[in-house]
Amino acid sequence: MPLDPLARGGSETGGGLTLSPMPGLVRAVFVTAGQTVAAGDPLAVLEAMKMEHTLTAARDGIVAEVLAKAGDQVEAGAALIRLEEEQADA
Repeated sequence: MPLDPLARGGSETGGGLTLSPMPGLVRAVFVTAGQTVAAGDPLAVLEAMKMEHTLTAARDGIVAEVLAKAGDQVEAGAALIRLEEEQADA
């Protein structure tokens, strides 16, 4: 798979949230709740500054919640995707 020079790793917080890195328009969302993702998998495309930015999973996990849909206008720092918290090994 070719490397996307515009791909941006998800800005993930401690709560497993992937945040919008800048204000923009959500062009596409590629995941649904319950879906398993691997680090680097595309989650969504954000159009900002006349460019499309692919937001990718910062880590392996399961999508707990999709908080944005295609067509949504979002602000910088808006939560877009939430991954389930990682389980501590017992």
